[in-house]
Amino acid sequence: MDSNELNERLEQLHNSAEAASSEGLAEEAIKKCQTALELLDYNFDEDCKYAPSDFLMIAGHACWEDGDLESALRYYRQASESDPERLDSAVAMGVSLFHLGRFVSAAQCFELVTVEDPEIAEAWYYLGLLALRDRKHELADIFFARANEREPARWLKPKFLEPEAIEKILNNIFNELPPDVRESLSNVAIILEDQMPDEIIHSSNPPIDPLAMGLFDGVPLPEQSAFGVETDVTRILIFSENIALAASDEKKLMEELDITLRHEIGHFLGLDEEELAARGLD
Repeated sequence: MDSNELNERLEQLHNSAEAASSEGLAEEAIKKCQTALELLDYNFDEDCKYAPSDFLMIAGHACWEDGDLESALRYYRQASESDPERLDSAVAMGVSLFHLGRFVSAAQCFELVTVEDPEIAEAWYYLGLLALRDRKHELADIFFARANEREPARWLKPKFLEPEAIEKILNNIFNELPPDVRESLSNVAIILEDQMPDEIIHSSNPPIDPLAMGLFDGVPLPEQSAFGVETDVTRILIFSENIALAASDEKKLMEELDITLRHEIGHFLGLDEEELAARGLD
């Protein structure tokens, strides 16, 4: 196969793999990438339009969109090993490691990226997230500001409030709920946390996303015993700093707190994700 034929075939595979990935067809996208990698393995030369890392990154993105972060991380790592100068693969590795709860390794990726190219906003933002988890709020503010300066439309500077102010907002939201809903929550603990604790993140496989805004932990009301038998502790956890990440002002923060609390109450009441979305609580 000459270089023109190879490049034409690789371009077809690249375009079809990207299309499949964007449509949520992860398995098809990965197959296209594997075909391209086999072609490159036998035919790669300096005239090739694409490198193996191009297809490894697409395969990683397809796995990410499919919710398979472990496989995504594996492909991103292979892309980085194939082409160490690709900083987007290092960023993708760091993001995957963060959402898998492997914070030390994630920090190493982002620190390397910011040394190599200080203009990559996503790396600064995730360093801000890591600083928050380490309770280094001033450092987090610096990193968030750097991300915002580079890509203001994508990376907001979060609006943080003191816990007392958050509790007041949550109490107001709770008091606006219908009386029957408030009554059903009489034995449910609503707990305000800054961040999701490590033990909760790693309480399931795969891990729970560290950036989750809230979490219902317990038996949904429709599944509780009609005979009054006591169950394990039922609680709703609200992670205020994660919510603040989606808010650049206090008004938006209040809106996100309202949606999050009602979303988790919906889970307690037995509503699934589709039902929550239909009610605007997704």
